[in-house]
Amino acid sequence: MNFTSLKILADENISPKIVKHLRERNFDVLDTKEQNWCGKEDAFILKQSTAEERFVLTYDSDFGTLIIHDQKKFYGIIYLRLANLNTSNVIHVINKLIILNPVVHPHEIIVISDKKVRIRRVVI
Repeated sequence: MNFTSLKILADENISPKIVKHLRERNFDVLDTKEQNWCGKEDAFILKQSTAEERFVLTYDSDFGTLIIHDQKKFYGIIYLRLANLNTSNVIHVINKLIILNPVVHPHEIIVISDKKVRIRRVVI
């Protein structure tokens, strides 16, 4: 599947403006804040995203720890590892990724940094 066809679960640290921006670009986005899941454990978020086949969009590196070190089941992660987390910069970076529209698969971690995008397949 391509990036633009992903279903996304936005972690609580993702701005509602980013959620709105993604929805305006026809992404199917479930927002943890709208679901009243703020403060829930990351393992709960992983479980919900797996059940609904959604990639978790987050700034939180703890998801990677849960997956790689604790071997938690997951569907996919989009980890925004940016120096500038200003909403307008995040939207700019997401727009560049939409244009690239890389092929992605379940059980991958997409790490988006200021200079590159890495896609890592995790064997579970």
